[in-house]
Amino acid sequence: MTWNFLLLTTILFIAGWFAGTVLLLLKKETGRAGWIVKAGPLFSTLVLTIFVIFLWCELERPPLRTMAETRLWYALFVSGIISILFVKTRDNALYFLGAMMASVFLIVDVIHPEYRSKALMPALQSPWFIPHVIVYMISYAVLAAACLSALRGLFHNRGNSAVSQKHYITLSMQLVYPGFTLLTLGMILGAIWAKIAWGNYWSWDPKETWALLTWLFYLITIHIHHNFQEKRKLLLWLLGFSFLVLIITWMGIRFLPGMQSIHVYG
Repeated sequence: MTWNFLLLTTILFIAGWFAGTVLLLLKKETGRAGWIVKAGPLFSTLVLTIFVIFLWCELERPPLRTMAETRLWYALFVSGIISILFVKTRDNALYFLGAMMASVFLIVDVIHPEYRSKALMPALQSPWFIPHVIVYMISYAVLAAACLSALRGLFHNRGNSAVSQKHYITLSMQLVYPGFTLLTLGMILGAIWAKIAWGNYWSWDPKETWALLTWLFYLITIHIHHNFQEKRKLLLWLLGFSFLVLIITWMGIRFLPGMQSIHVYG
């Protein structure tokens, strides 16, 4: 089974990011070392991409059914986005945080791989299934990068803190706008899929309600950024809290009392 190679994939994935991290800590960012810093995450992303492709072929369906399968996509997209973001910003802290976030999700999958059969339930045998979940995973990864940038702004103490906060808010919001757009698209695709599968565009299912709550928090963030840009700390904290709401929507619903949802993965 392809899942048997998940541990090896995770080791290679972490090794790619770890090599770059060590060189950054040693402040070796030029010449051959500089290429390794950039190539390490790209290698990790490529290894995970190959694993996902083989898993898809083996299952004969998109690996999007279970929470473990979606974590693979999330780690993949986070890895790719943070790699691109590092090339743009040269921010070592974002590099470290992105590496840790992507690696943690893969390690959780190693511990809880959640094997499942090839078959999909009738509701998932829909052309809307793949774009809905993948668009959501990309939006989650983009908004995760925005959250990491916001955390960097909150705890960056060197130099002029106001200038630093403004820089990281700008970077975060450059990610929030496309992330929010994808979040909106994912919600629309989900509504169309729900109409076809269950007969209603919206049923106020717990996960649907939390998805709307996540969307509203990011809408509020965009509104504050547009109208109250001087509220820098509020924006940074709100970016972090909005991502926490997102994580609850994605993974936390099943652990909340009385929250039974037909949309929980697996």
